[in-house]
Amino acid sequence: MLACDHCEPTPEGPGNQDPVSLDSCPALPPGVEPIDGLAVAHAVDRFGGLSLTLSSRPLACGEPAVQHGYCPRDGNLGLTVGLPAPQAVVGMYSLGYPLYMEFEAPNISNVGGGGDLREASIEIFEITQTCVTGRVIGLADKDGPFDGGFQALRCEP
Repeated sequence: MLACDHCEPTPEGPGNQDPVSLDSCPALPPGVEPIDGLAVAHAVDRFGGLSLTLSSRPLACGEPAVQHGYCPRDGNLGLTVGLPAPQAVVGMYSLGYPLYMEFEAPNISNVGGGGDLREASIEIFEITQTCVTGRVIGLADKDGPFDGGFQALRCEP
C-alpha cells in the first residue's frame, strides 16, 4: 500500500463474494466465467435507476470504484456503472453515453464513460430483490479492469 498525505488506506474486510454471501443470488449462466479477484459487487437503487460497483477493493456499499479517497495500489481493479431506469432491466447495454461509468485499472482511471467505450457493454441476466446477475463484455479490450460475470448483492448505503 502506498503512503500519501491526501488519501486513506483501503479498509480491510472480507468482501461479499464468498459462497455464503452469494447464496441468495441467481447463478451465472453456463459458460459465463465470474470475474476473477472481486472482493465486492454491490447493487444500489440510486437516482431512479441502478448503480453497480464491482471492485477488487473491499469497498462499502455505495462507494464508487474510482471517486473515493483511498490510496492507489498496484493491481486494484474496479468498475461502477449507473444504469438509468430504462436500462435497469434485463438486457445488454453499451458502456458509452448515456450510461454513467467509471473504472480503475492498473494504468488508467476513467470517469464518465463514452468514447470508444461504447464498444464495451454490460449484460444484465437477472434482477431479484437480493441480487443483480450479469456480465461485463469487451471492457478489458479498452484498457478497462476486467470482463466476466458478476453477482452483485443489493444493499443500501
